[in-house]
Amino acid sequence: MNFKTPTLLGHTPPILEIPAHQLWHRVQRKTALENSVRHKGYVLAPPGGLAGRFDLADEATAYLADSPETALYESLFRREVRSCHVSRIAQRALLSFETTSPLRLADLRGLEAHYPVLQSMRYETSHAFAAACRQQGLHGVLYASAQHPSHSCVGLFGTGIDRTKRAAAVDLVQAGTGLLHKAVVLAARGSQVPILSE
Repeated sequence: MNFKTPTLLGHTPPILEIPAHQLWHRVQRKTALENSVRHKGYVLAPPGGLAGRFDLADEATAYLADSPETALYESLFRREVRSCHVSRIAQRALLSFETTSPLRLADLRGLEAHYPVLQSMRYETSHAFAAACRQQGLHGVLYASAQHPSHSCVGLFGTGIDRTKRAAAVDLVQAGTGLLHKAVVLAARGSQVPILSE
């Protein structure tokens, strides 16, 4: 295959191969919305919305994190959030996905100081980069969490999603008792985002 490494603002990031049997985590709705994409245990936003950093115009992208807490910081306890209602948390589950085959990813970690666009809300550049990565046969993009310092996230394209399997799923609020998952407690405490019940 004639492989050309995609560039980001003139910089050629390294390509990293992540071995099989690695665990990645995500928070997602327990019940899919009408237009959600459901595939291999994932409930994903439909393509075309381009609301995520590495979204593609014609294919859903799955976002996962290196720890349950990072997944929660990226989804429910983001920097701009002032509070989170327990009913919103109860609508979601924490899922773990295991890689079944190696993943070839563009590694953008460490480039944030040179390219602040990697953690800004201006997504046009990162959308174009994601499309170039997919065109060159990469399975996704590895990047530093903008919400949880020193942690990593991955955006997987369809070929990357197909190289994972769901390993576990647990409700964030335990049915019957209303107890919060430990990772929720840790993320709420770390982010100082109050959880509201009324």
